[in-house]
Amino acid sequence: MTGGPTRPRRPPREPAPDALNGSSHHRAAPGESAEPRQGAGARAHEEPHPGSGPGDHAGEPDVPFAATHISREARSAVQRVFASGWVTTGNETELFEKEFAAYVEAELAVAVSSCTAALELALRGLGLPPGGKVLLPAVTFCGAAQAVLHAGLQPVLVDVDPRTAMADPDTVSRAARACGCPHAMMVLHYAGAPAPVAALAEAAQLPLTQVIEDAAHALGTAVGERPVGSLSRATCFSFYATKNLPIGDGGMVTTDDPELAERIRRARLHGMSADAWRRDMPGGSWRYTVEGPGLKANMTDVQAAVGRAQLRHLDDWQRRRHELVRRYTAALEGLPGIEPLDVPTSGRHACHLYAVRVTPEYGRSRDELSELLAERGIGTSVHFIPLHHMPYFRDTATMPPGGLPGADALFPQLLSLPLHLRLADSAVDRVCDELARLAPKPRVPLPPAPAPAAAPPEPPRPTGLRTLVVGAGEAGRALARDLARTPQFGLDPVGFLDDDPDKRRAAVIGELPVLGDVDSVRETVLAHGVEAVVVAIPGLGRERFRQVVGAAEATGASVRYLPSFIAALRRDVVGSDMRALDVHQLIGRTEMHVVSPEAGSTIAGRRVLVTGAGGSIGSELCHQVRAFGPSRLFLLDHDESNLHRLQLELYGDALLSDDIVISDIRDRPRIDQIFRELRPETVFHAAAHKHLPLLERHPCEGVKSNVRGTENLVRAAAAAGTERFVLISTDKAADPVSVLGATKRLAELVVRDAQRTAREGSVFTAVRFGNVLGSRGSLLSVVAEQLGSGSPVTVTHPDVTRFFMTVEEAVGLVLEAARMAEGGEVYVLDMSGPVRIVDLVRRFARSLNVPDVDIRFTGLRPGEKLNETLFSAHEDQTHTAHPRILAATSCAPLENPSALAAGLPALNAAAERNDSGAVRRVLAGLFPGFPESASGRQTPAVMTDPYPDDF
Repeated sequence: MTGGPTRPRRPPREPAPDALNGSSHHRAAPGESAEPRQGAGARAHEEPHPGSGPGDHAGEPDVPFAATHISREARSAVQRVFASGWVTTGNETELFEKEFAAYVEAELAVAVSSCTAALELALRGLGLPPGGKVLLPAVTFCGAAQAVLHAGLQPVLVDVDPRTAMADPDTVSRAARACGCPHAMMVLHYAGAPAPVAALAEAAQLPLTQVIEDAAHALGTAVGERPVGSLSRATCFSFYATKNLPIGDGGMVTTDDPELAERIRRARLHGMSADAWRRDMPGGSWRYTVEGPGLKANMTDVQAAVGRAQLRHLDDWQRRRHELVRRYTAALEGLPGIEPLDVPTSGRHACHLYAVRVTPEYGRSRDELSELLAERGIGTSVHFIPLHHMPYFRDTATMPPGGLPGADALFPQLLSLPLHLRLADSAVDRVCDELARLAPKPRVPLPPAPAPAAAPPEPPRPTGLRTLVVGAGEAGRALARDLARTPQFGLDPVGFLDDDPDKRRAAVIGELPVLGDVDSVRETVLAHGVEAVVVAIPGLGRERFRQVVGAAEATGASVRYLPSFIAALRRDVVGSDMRALDVHQLIGRTEMHVVSPEAGSTIAGRRVLVTGAGGSIGSELCHQVRAFGPSRLFLLDHDESNLHRLQLELYGDALLSDDIVISDIRDRPRIDQIFRELRPETVFHAAAHKHLPLLERHPCEGVKSNVRGTENLVRAAAAAGTERFVLISTDKAADPVSVLGATKRLAELVVRDAQRTAREGSVFTAVRFGNVLGSRGSLLSVVAEQLGSGSPVTVTHPDVTRFFMTVEEAVGLVLEAARMAEGGEVYVLDMSGPVRIVDLVRRFARSLNVPDVDIRFTGLRPGEKLNETLFSAHEDQTHTAHPRILAATSCAPLENPSALAAGLPALNAAAERNDSGAVRRVLAGLFPGFPESASGRQTPAVMTDPYPDDF
């Protein structure tokens, strides 16, 4: 791999003059047992690097992430080659190959132009069939995947263990099963740590003759007692400017197979016969042959001369690297949240990178830390962006089912610290001092809590969402007591988080355990299966609150904040907060925790677009999506005020980025432009007209937005290569009798039809919502306004029933559907059963201390059903991997693709003419039972009833 660091923070300054004079900075490590290998040549005497202890680092020069070192001998060797008059592949290259092979204890070596070229040539040399499947780790340099593709082969991505950043036998086995039968495997010795090559080959069910090692980091690595270089069929090294043996560029393939070495020699120079470079030498011949494909990928004698000279110093340089790593490790050992990577197997580490994980325990994110270090003159980098986070490889590589959760978990934490030969001991101390100083607060280890006295068995807790209370002060304790005593709220407290050492030392407060400090939200949520987090610290600062929210939402937990809870508990206010508290009492079932942490696999590192982002559903969806770490989150809406409000909620400021998109989904040229420019990889389509009574009066507008708008988005998504497209639909689409239901059913069919022609790997799916509690203009908010004003509560019919879900359940359904979908399905949340509206209104009124509610029945209006259903009579319903999510597939003969293709043009044409009668006639022809005329239309006075939907 020839690439440098992925995203260096602050470029290094111009080297000091003494860095260019050929001196080699190193210091022999006491007790180092490594001896020069045969063939390394004699080492010249070099000056030791001055070390220094920790101290005040103010005024010291910057610490660059990487620095290139070229020895005096290498500079002299280049002059010698220039003087010879022969600077391309020649005798120097042959000598370098022999000396390098001896150093890594391989039989043969072939010098090439780069490590990427080495990987491609080695793969070509294996003679695999066209399109053969090659396993390679998801966390590697992009050049490795390009090498597989350039060789005419198919990359199959292997997940990594977040603790090591390398593939392990389990992830290899899973990837091998996913692709059927791999033909070869590429093993990366990440950062210079030894990889268990034989164990990985066994997991892939491949012989070592079908394994190629990516040793770009691993010159000097040994697996057990064997140096990396002769463990598998071929090993590929890099001499990039920042590698352990810096030349500037160049690579080497080592092997014990003479036939493979001969193929690579020919292929590195257009496939010409092996002695082609000698044709211009004295006694050479102009005759050569070409018997196979080849590249222009030879090493020059200038590069080889530098390599030979540098190789003589490599053992001393490796000692220095080990010394720097030991200093880092000792200094960081007691710093929580900065964790060096584990080594997956025994052997010798080449110490190419010093990579760490910045875990939530540190208190800052990886990116925040790297920016702060850059401000202090310390360079860092990230090795590497996972391949599946890049559009090209998502289109061209195979991934195992379920995604690559290990790589997704590792990437946001991965950080490489400075490690190079010019690095002084004092520079390492400075880096470690800054890491300790930048931790938000000192961490004092607590003594182990005394074993509690024997306690009576804990009484059974009510069934509800497992809830973590952040803050064990008076407010938090009161809240936990009230929640525990009131199971109707649907929140079951399981413990506290608090920063007070005395509270943590007490271990248990009010019968609930103190599970950690406020910064350990993520670990606690995952360890204890927490589904909801309540922040019960009224004075918590805005930035700290955002950190807590981000950590909780990134695990899929929902977050609520104390002031609104206390007000709702005391019945001092009414409104949308009640949806989160009295769910069980209101709708007769416990709120479900739908979204799982695995849902982040379709979002992390991807470009995500949410249409209708300013609406109540869209904005809640944006909050959840942002917590899973997309590379970009595009907010699309035609209402600029709502977008401005949402951006303030998400980021604390607004109009400071290009992620706001003002557009009407009915404007096809604009939508096409947006998708061409932004190329979203995941799309959540929440934009729609959904006011049922008004759409009965204005059906053309419903068609323009819900049908034509969806067509525009689906067409643009398919053209842009969008991977996941999720439509938000409604239960009114099942056997529709309203314009809202019919247009939403057509939108579902448009999405289903798009799946039939979608490119491989693209998924188009839909979800059906019930009535969402707490959404803008929903039943509870309207009823609360009516009760507050003393007006009668309007309900259409004494026996009308509807399905209800919370906003959190709705968004969870969307995210889980995006993860589970294979294409063409319609997902529905199993909401147990419908709720009679009259009963719900009376329960809600009682919760607000209004025992006698005055209900006025207005009568069912056009398009309204007495009872909704989740599935139509012509749909099959099946269970999914999620226990509370069902899938619907259509078996209706009238909903075939040809009927849809025939009906949509006439429908869209009628809508464009604003011909309401024609729109209804086309819809009636498409859906049996849909009324051709809106008979029984109510007077405008009744239409002014405040609730927008059909309650």
